[in-house]
Amino acid sequence: MDLEQVPVEALVFEVVLNRSLRIKSIRRNMLRNCRFFLVLSTILILLHLGKADIRKDCRRESKVSWAALRRMKAGDLEQEDQNLKCYLKCFMMRHGILDKNAEVDVQRALRHLPRSMQDSSKKLFNKCKSVQSDDPCDKAYKMIKCYVGHHPEILQSVPFL
Repeated sequence: MDLEQVPVEALVFEVVLNRSLRIKSIRRNMLRNCRFFLVLSTILILLHLGKADIRKDCRRESKVSWAALRRMKAGDLEQEDQNLKCYLKCFMMRHGILDKNAEVDVQRALRHLPRSMQDSSKKLFNKCKSVQSDDPCDKAYKMIKCYVGHHPEILQSVPFL
């Protein structure tokens, strides 16, 4: 069929129909993308709130003071505060870093560190997990003290407050 034989109305209809279908396709893709980002955003918010809840629950459970947490964040690792020690144990257990026997899962611990620190930290975690104490809270504190003694910058990287 020659273009000259096709009525103008049919050509206009074809162009309008194709444009309409493309617009519908674009809208459908935009809606799909919006739904994806909405679901992703919701998941990220829930994960963040879950971490905030862990910190809040551990603060409540251990009765640690804000002052002790701020001093630790500032690098004061010479505190003999049992509540702080139990907060760290709770925080590490809830994140799966410590098991119920206060033994460290090195792989899980590494996942909580910035990628740039993971390789250098593996040997250190294996060294620090050998600290001894009959009190699980004290053991968690000694492990943190051992690790932070070699990597003080971690206090700024890990959100434990």
